[in-house]
Amino acid sequence: MRFVVDTLASDMPEEIIKGCALALQEERDVSLILCGREQQISNILSQYNIDHDRLEIIDAADVITNEDSPTAAIKTKTESSLVKAYEALKRDDVDGMISSGSTGAVLTGAVLKMGRIRGVHRPALAPLLPTVDGGQVCLIDCGANVDCKPEYLVDFALMGISYMKSVFNIAEPRVGLVCVGVEDHKGNELTKEVFARLKALPINFCGNMEARDALSGKYDVLVCDGFVGNVLLKSVEGTAMMMGKLIKQTINDNLFSKIGALLMKDGLNSLKHTMNYQNKGGAPLLGIGKLIVKGHGAASKEATKAAVKQIKQMHQGNLIDCIKSELAKLKELQENGQNQ
Repeated sequence: MRFVVDTLASDMPEEIIKGCALALQEERDVSLILCGREQQISNILSQYNIDHDRLEIIDAADVITNEDSPTAAIKTKTESSLVKAYEALKRDDVDGMISSGSTGAVLTGAVLKMGRIRGVHRPALAPLLPTVDGGQVCLIDCGANVDCKPEYLVDFALMGISYMKSVFNIAEPRVGLVCVGVEDHKGNELTKEVFARLKALPINFCGNMEARDALSGKYDVLVCDGFVGNVLLKSVEGTAMMMGKLIKQTINDNLFSKIGALLMKDGLNSLKHTMNYQNKGGAPLLGIGKLIVKGHGAASKEATKAAVKQIKQMHQGNLIDCIKSELAKLKELQENGQNQ
């Protein structure tokens, strides 16, 4: 399997390249195409013992920034690393793409260059969040679509189900609709309509879910529009950072706290690992005809290595075909309902 990586459109291009080198060392059945400044890529990779037969470099001198208009940049910055990565993604021998660049540009490029899966109204970002039972939950959407129609969220639910089924082998993913209360009648016009539609589908729909239960382990898929999802995601990230700082302050408070921390060292390290987003890879952009993972703008080499492993698992799980299958079932149900 072969994946293309945009190495230039991130806060730390060097970390992306190093992460790719680590991935090549660990994932022996993966080949990578690196799009970026060729000399920089070659210089960094020379520090690693890697199989160059599984490596291709595409030189790209330009970069799309967060200040650029996504649509204009995708159309005019033809020498940028992201546009060249999308051009490589069109090849039959390339299975997916990873980029830590501008979210708007990645999303726009995906739609303009690759196109949506037939039946998908809007693609959506679907990161994984850790849960208290040691598992993970898929949050969809987390920022690709801030204004949504009910049919968009139904698509999000089916794509999230497909992700958890194909990659994590969960037979009947538990779906929750992010809302302001758990009662069936709670919510705004959008969530009330989505609730009714999801309840009518043959899925494991658990009803409305309050944000405080997002990481409870009671759900496998959390469905919401991109505005709500992004606020929820950033709140979780912010809370994790705050808790980390408070724990550190408490440990340094006195000698007894420091001794206690030493006794709890393994547990604290495990907690730190669980809450570190860098270990999760990135957010899959679901609904596009090929696999795409959107990495964090400040992705480290470990996050990049994890993103390569993540997109490999998505490919092995035949995620695209699974999404197509779930959408086909929905279409069949809708057609049968109209004929009755």
